[in-house]
Amino acid sequence: MAIKVYAARLDWLGLLFLGLVGGLIFTSVATLFQVTVSPSAAFTVWVPLDQAGSLTGPNRLPEGVSVQPSAQVRALVEEPTATQSLLHMATSLPTKCVVIAMLFLLVRIVREARRGDPFTAGNVRLLRRLGVTLLAGGIAADLIEELAYRALVAPIIDGPVGGFIWSGWWLSGIAFLAIAEVFKRGVRMRVELDGVI
Repeated sequence: MAIKVYAARLDWLGLLFLGLVGGLIFTSVATLFQVTVSPSAAFTVWVPLDQAGSLTGPNRLPEGVSVQPSAQVRALVEEPTATQSLLHMATSLPTKCVVIAMLFLLVRIVREARRGDPFTAGNVRLLRRLGVTLLAGGIAADLIEELAYRALVAPIIDGPVGGFIWSGWWLSGIAFLAIAEVFKRGVRMRVELDGVI
């Protein structure tokens, strides 16, 4: 009984707000670190093993043994050029920017919900903005990262980089746009109800 009462008293929205703020701060600091410190540092990049140049060249493997096409190996770039450093940052920085924007908007939405009625026109706009950010920004981030990765590993491997570009951000974006429409319906019903009363 005491456990149920204690759980009921917990401010779950407050805990969620603190978690989102913590995530926003952590991601922002990590992104700032990557932009300011990492560019001159050595880095590793995954490359397809069957295209990793001399690793699979003549006399490297016994006869009748071949590399599995899906296998990958980490290539170490010890002294990256400025172009390589920029391309390496571009393989992860766009996603971090989308995550920062997402967390920032979620912090604002939860903050508004904690202050009072969550069904407001302001929250509808924030949810729509969040949906568009994840839909358009997420897909753009995945596209940029994939193109940067291909340009980065092109000098390392033998032949063109295979594979296709796939983005899962669209599902999250559509989900938040749907939630925005539900909130819009709630706002409209609240206005109609206030008019009746």
